[in-house]
Amino acid sequence: MRWRVRATFPDRPGLLGRIALACGEADVNIVGMQVFSTRPTVTDEFVVEAGDDWTDVALAELFVGAGGTAVAVTRADEDAVLDTPTRYLDAVHQVLEEGRDVEDVLAELLATEPPDVADYAGHDVLDLRRRNGTALRISRAVPFTAVERARAQALLSLVSDAGVDVPLIAPSPRHPMPLVRPAGLADIEAVAALHERCSVDTLYTRYQVPLRMPMTTRMARRLVTPEHGLALVVQVGLDLVGHGVLEPLEDRLVFQLLVEDAWQGRGFGTLLVKHAARHAKAQGAEHLTFVSAGSNDMLLRAVGAAGFVARVERHDAAVHITVPLAGVRAAESA
Repeated sequence: MRWRVRATFPDRPGLLGRIALACGEADVNIVGMQVFSTRPTVTDEFVVEAGDDWTDVALAELFVGAGGTAVAVTRADEDAVLDTPTRYLDAVHQVLEEGRDVEDVLAELLATEPPDVADYAGHDVLDLRRRNGTALRISRAVPFTAVERARAQALLSLVSDAGVDVPLIAPSPRHPMPLVRPAGLADIEAVAALHERCSVDTLYTRYQVPLRMPMTTRMARRLVTPEHGLALVVQVGLDLVGHGVLEPLEDRLVFQLLVEDAWQGRGFGTLLVKHAARHAKAQGAEHLTFVSAGSNDMLLRAVGAAGFVARVERHDAAVHITVPLAGVRAAESA
């Protein structure tokens, strides 16, 4: 079986020899390698072939024993051993001459599809800039190196200069009006996609734990149809850019929300806060508590912008922001 192993080492002579010796003694064959200089450390990516009894965890332990840190192991395909500069030049040809979508090509080059690493710490996000000023976002469980970021931006800039990724008619800069509504089963895929576009920090402030991505269908279903609560979404055009769940916790109603990074700072959090308060009032609640990670100042601002005077309490790593609902108009029942 073929694997891609990425590890960080001190940048000093002799370490590659240790790695080669460790792999040789373990009957693991190194068939390809890339070096990403990150002084005073160096990140090396190895493509190795190992017997069917090897697992990602076992391979990670092998490279840790050889001195590696931040080891990530994923399965690799046949293209993993091809010369990288040649692959990027061929990718430009595919976009310019064969009409392939540049996002799909970059996803292949950066290997965003393999299974997540064993010690998952959240997806790394790569934001690339097109010629027309729009962003192309790519995410991956294995962090991107500076070299990979530079290569991807160079490829996108090259095909952008040729005009192939810019619409013939520039889109209107105006965005559709946001719509806040209850979520339903038809939103499962869109809610999962929303979470995959969010950064690690945004997901942590919402869930207070590292969230495994890509999201399973079962988890997405629970987020749109919670067993004892109500889910709300913010829709802009065809995309969902915000989500929150209103549900009982012990003797109170709580609401936890997130807004996609690219749409933060536009008042969508405040919209969710207001609608959650109206739905809580419709359920007969006198107070509503917003829960988030303790460092989420944006939630405090969203609650304040909604016109509430709040009581803030800290519970370990989380913050509870409780507001009275006396002056809130209840939401109309569907």
